[in-house]
Amino acid sequence: MVRSLNPNLGSYRYVVIAGPTGSGKSALAMALAPRLSADIVTCDSVQVYRGFDLGAAKPSQAEQSLVPHHLLDIRDGHEDFDAGTYADTARLVIAAVRAARRVPLVVGGTGLYLRALLGQGWHQDLPKDDSLRSALAKEATPELWARLQQLDPERALAVHAHDRVRILRSLELITLLGSTLAAAGLTAKAARDPSAFIIVLEPPRPELRRRIAERTRAMLAAGLIAEVELLLRSGVDPMSKPMQSIGYKQVVDYLAGHLDVAQLSEAIMTATNQYAKRQCTWFRKLSADLRLHGGESIDSVMDSLVKVELFNV
Repeated sequence: MVRSLNPNLGSYRYVVIAGPTGSGKSALAMALAPRLSADIVTCDSVQVYRGFDLGAAKPSQAEQSLVPHHLLDIRDGHEDFDAGTYADTARLVIAAVRAARRVPLVVGGTGLYLRALLGQGWHQDLPKDDSLRSALAKEATPELWARLQQLDPERALAVHAHDRVRILRSLELITLLGSTLAAAGLTAKAARDPSAFIIVLEPPRPELRRRIAERTRAMLAAGLIAEVELLLRSGVDPMSKPMQSIGYKQVVDYLAGHLDVAQLSEAIMTATNQYAKRQCTWFRKLSADLRLHGGESIDSVMDSLVKVELFNV
């Protein structure tokens, strides 16, 4: 008999399933959701955009019909969506799911979004300066990256050299705050919301690399190139935030003639593995209630939840 739990979170308001890309978060969430009477609240910076499906590993329509999903397809490609907006929106969704007597199950690997949600408002009231940002945006990404390395080496280690959006925002904050982000209290150390029960997936690195390779091949075989072509024809700027994400950026380079098909697959896998490595580093700093390393059955995960008396059986 399948064990199910009564959706009574007690002191916890929601459950988080986090981990690096390719770690199996979505599969675990889909298996747990029916047993927990849960809705899935996506925590992914690309899945929020309409039309960005294959490269974002967005849940299929069949999966969405089985379990209610929230915060998918809520922005167009040209619209901005940041960590603060995500946290504010996710909290409203979490409250609505709880009001419906269901369990909010936050699922994703976008560390910046998760940090904003768990940090209980760290993102609020950070300064912005549109004119400064516009001035910085006129410079090439390599120049901006070099400046970030000079002004805040610690922050530079946490940001990919091609992640133009985060580089720009980092330089904007460093300039406006007059200090490094760490000196201003904006370190990479993850905050912890005591009302969140956090599950972190940590599969072995060789297994993670294997899954990333399989997923890359599957995305390309399913039509990722055609998806990007359609987005570009619809007017999405190739320099827009979601189009600069892993998978989409490499396909744009391929369509521009900078990569051939073999190089495209390799470029996506390399970028994804580098991103997963940074994610693993961040999630190791996160105080988790339950860490899974691969091979655990759904029943054993359910047993763990029962043992810590997270729910009323």
